[in-house]
Amino acid sequence: MTHISAVILAGGLARRLNGKPKGLQHWAGKPLISHILERLRPQVCNIVLNINRLQAEYARLYPDLPQYADQLPDFQGPLSGMLSGFAHINGDYLLFVPCDSPLLPENLLKKLHTAITINQAQIAYAHDGERPHPAFALLHRSVEPALKTYLTQGQRRLLHFFATQKSVAVDFSEQPQAFRNFNCEADFASGQIPFPFCKTPILAITGHSGTGKTTLLEKLIPLLNQRGLRVGLIKHSHHHIEVDKVGKDSHRLRLAGANPTMIACDQRWALMTETALPASFAQLVAQFDSQQLDLILVEGFKHEPLPKIQLHRQGIAKPLPEMDDFTLATATDYPLARKNHLNINNIVQIANFILGYLQKPISNG
Repeated sequence: MTHISAVILAGGLARRLNGKPKGLQHWAGKPLISHILERLRPQVCNIVLNINRLQAEYARLYPDLPQYADQLPDFQGPLSGMLSGFAHINGDYLLFVPCDSPLLPENLLKKLHTAITINQAQIAYAHDGERPHPAFALLHRSVEPALKTYLTQGQRRLLHFFATQKSVAVDFSEQPQAFRNFNCEADFASGQIPFPFCKTPILAITGHSGTGKTTLLEKLIPLLNQRGLRVGLIKHSHHHIEVDKVGKDSHRLRLAGANPTMIACDQRWALMTETALPASFAQLVAQFDSQQLDLILVEGFKHEPLPKIQLHRQGIAKPLPEMDDFTLATATDYPLARKNHLNINNIVQIANFILGYLQKPISNG
């Protein structure tokens, strides 16, 4: 997989956006292409843009990204971009993704590549449990002649072509939100992410190291509990964490290969699962019982597009983070001319703001 290149398919006419290039439209503070790059770069060795117009504009914004145009004229769809990709890029496999899905899976290549290997297939494509997403696909070069013939015959349908080859649909039902696509002005204007995997409202507390995120949460959670809220928490750690005690029976059995391993006592229980890649945010949220919670607080996961309260203190060296489409409020220890400015040391004020936020309708797509 370390030698596989990815292609971002951005060669369409974007008719529902009146011709505006979808990949360059802003959402959550930056173009869709920038979101896609953040998620693709850790997965592949090289990323290439497939574009048929506005090449100079893409080159200005992304000067380090190579680009190519379709060899076939008249904007003949994603299959044309795929065929041209094999003509421009070396390698046995190419990973293709659309330009309008900024939340694509961080384990996309791994799962598609595993499926192709196990099934000895030529094509693997994503399925969210309800419908297929053939524009998220890993193709082997052996399909190139058949694809050229298919397009020459005037055919354009992705799934229909995939069905003529040895293809396999790959289950991504644990993260259906990853395939949300942006097609019209309203999608970009909303600035919100649907959480189809979770009915419980989610709120992130973000800020640079030293702003006191954990300290604030430690004081905030009891107050929210007193107000009648049942609160869950997900905290991301940059360090290796060991929940179990070294030398104990459960630790020895986990090291022996039991995965997952559960340990329980009369007061609490914990489930430990070893993962080859970081678990997706949706997988982590799925561990909560939404019937038992009114709010899930999140510390960390700064790359997830979550509604959030930003923290900042005057005494830390790093600058105040810019607001984006997900920033609900900013809490500081100094005056600030921002909408929904909160006093970072006034926990009651912050709790009241959260209670007011939860009274608003929560978007679930």
